[in-house]
Amino acid sequence: MDPFTTQSLEGILRRDVHAPLYHQLQCFLRGLIERGEIGDGEQLPREEELARRLRISRVTVRQALQLLADDGLLVRQRGRGTRVVGGKVRTSTIPMPLKTPLGELMHTLDTLAGNTQVRLLGWECVVPPEPIRELFGSAADEPLVRCVRVRSRHGHPFGYYGSWTRTRHPDFNAENLAYGSRIDLFRRCGIEVAKVQQTVSAMRVGALSAMHLQMATGQAVMTLERRSFDANQHLQDLLEIQYRPDQLRYQMRLDYETNNPETSA
Repeated sequence: MDPFTTQSLEGILRRDVHAPLYHQLQCFLRGLIERGEIGDGEQLPREEELARRLRISRVTVRQALQLLADDGLLVRQRGRGTRVVGGKVRTSTIPMPLKTPLGELMHTLDTLAGNTQVRLLGWECVVPPEPIRELFGSAADEPLVRCVRVRSRHGHPFGYYGSWTRTRHPDFNAENLAYGSRIDLFRRCGIEVAKVQQTVSAMRVGALSAMHLQMATGQAVMTLERRSFDANQHLQDLLEIQYRPDQLRYQMRLDYETNNPETSA
């Protein structure tokens, strides 16, 4: 999914919020870089082209690009354009993970899917960017399914979901994802999930996801990254969610097992 087509850029900048347009564009581009949707060395469209597609001034585009360059995510060279130099952002200090039964997680996801509504924003089967390929260990020409959805409860959006899935099953399609649960589709399509790793964090919401979550660009959101592996430790699905903190509470139950050496610290 090319993030710079006119269709992809439609609506990412909002003039009905207090955040300046250059700041909204900066947050949008930062999100693309941090999620690996534009990778190291990749060239961005020219200033005038971005300005034309977004219907804003070149000065606004230049401000956003310069802020990202100051943060070390872009390099700008006269006559050669602007390219990405920052990879997908990861924290350097990784805390010890907490463990909870996978069965309980799957039950929770089933309950969530059954009590909320989903809207499909995008689906395609494409070769992913390099950082995603590295996570999956996939070949340079192997396509994955990219899906973007929004979940709501009683008409109020609470989660912006973006996922990459390794599958060729014909039922894992846009029609089924527009109405059903991904977990149900995993079962139907034979996508094995033997282990899940989850990382909960926080970030400032970008312009595109802010629009769909009905938030102001730059507000804080809770983020959850979920990596699902098969029994051979091969990544099958990568899901990244941005949650409205005022619409969701994330709760875990952790049982201490005295006979399990993994619980000792």
